[in-house]
Amino acid sequence: MRRDRTAVLHFAAQVARSLAGFGTTLLAAQYFGAAGLGIYSQVLALLFWLKLPSNSIKTAVSKRMSETEDVTGHFSAGLVAALGYGVLVGVVVFLFESYVNGYLNADAAHLLVFLLAANMVFDHVKSGFVGRKRVAVSGWLGTAEQILRLASQLAFVLGGAMVIGLVTGHLVSLAVFGLIGLFLLRRHLTIPDLGDFDDLRRYAQYSWLGNLQGLALTWMDILVLGLFVGDSQVGIYQASWTLASFLALTSKSIGKTLFPELSDLGTDERYDRARSLVGDGLLFAGVFLIPGAFGALVIGDRILDVYSAEFSAGATILVILIAARTVHAFGSQFVNTLNGLDYPEIAFRVNAAFFATNISLNVLLVYLIGWYGAAIATLASTTVYLAVSWFELRGEVGAIDVPLVEIGYELVASVAMAGVVWSALPYLPRNVFATVGAVFLGAAVYGAIILLLSTKIRGKVLTLVGT
Repeated sequence: MRRDRTAVLHFAAQVARSLAGFGTTLLAAQYFGAAGLGIYSQVLALLFWLKLPSNSIKTAVSKRMSETEDVTGHFSAGLVAALGYGVLVGVVVFLFESYVNGYLNADAAHLLVFLLAANMVFDHVKSGFVGRKRVAVSGWLGTAEQILRLASQLAFVLGGAMVIGLVTGHLVSLAVFGLIGLFLLRRHLTIPDLGDFDDLRRYAQYSWLGNLQGLALTWMDILVLGLFVGDSQVGIYQASWTLASFLALTSKSIGKTLFPELSDLGTDERYDRARSLVGDGLLFAGVFLIPGAFGALVIGDRILDVYSAEFSAGATILVILIAARTVHAFGSQFVNTLNGLDYPEIAFRVNAAFFATNISLNVLLVYLIGWYGAAIATLASTTVYLAVSWFELRGEVGAIDVPLVEIGYELVASVAMAGVVWSALPYLPRNVFATVGAVFLGAAVYGAIILLLSTKIRGKVLTLVGT
């Protein structure tokens, strides 16, 4: 029950955070159009690729902190390593400033360096809370940062800073909440020894590719699209990805919540209980993504119209990306289990297969067929990710009880929902209010049918409501 409440609290935090993130995307789209959003998206893509090595450090910190209730030097060791890496990257960016600005189509190289440092500190703080099994705190800290980010960006943009105002507002919010997080975790700011650094290295040497997988999933498309297509298509693609990612919040919250528990089970080799937790994760991994994909088939163009009329061109992209996020949501439950049970070398192989497929298909297909190629590459590589992760996990812990019946119910409810919404479309005007009404209509129909069909989902909902 505690695990369920933690997942719900984390999910609520992620919903609030994503709504604030939607506000940022909407702000950029309304003020600067798809081209302006495309420039900001390329800044973020470059940021997240530059901070890749620090991602493996933060993952290792979460893992090592979750293994004991004692205060260790792992948090401080990770912070020192991440900031040391940030200094090296800063020097390189300053040396190649003109090339960086040329790729971004904006004078943003200096801001990028400071944004990198602030982002690494903030990520490190959140990983510290996850390691202490305070997942909900980590989630709400991210939500507060996203809300301040939106407010700061709005202030800078209205003050005349243009697209650079989006980057500056982002930097301010990360710096503020990074410092707040360090204050809250000040008990863990100890002097690390060499053993702490070595503990992190031994885990990070495998986990870095897992972080590369997550980065490739989110930002490889944008990075490659920035080389081959215009800023407007990059912006529309990013808006579609933002909507698809919103539907994946349930799966992410489940993964964050289960990781510390799986870490404990891996220490004791209690694989029966681990298989049970994976089954629970799979049950809810697609509970929003599956209906989201069917909904996008029916009203995807109307939803993208909310940004502005030019964004409706990405309707097909949106459907493909939601399908890709759905497949990835199931695969991530398997990989999260491998990491939690301390099989980083196996997760490494899974992530290597994903990354090799993703980068090769992205470059090839974007070159051949443009932005549709990026979406297809993402769907194909996530399918590889799901298949390989299932095979590897099954080989280590035995057969996984996949809740096929419950997933089937989700499909049935989604098809029925899509039918109802499609039938109502001729009577709905093409405006924001009608689109929101269609979304709520679909949600109500899907929710009613899935609760009627699935005793497991109905039981979980009633239990949570009762507490």
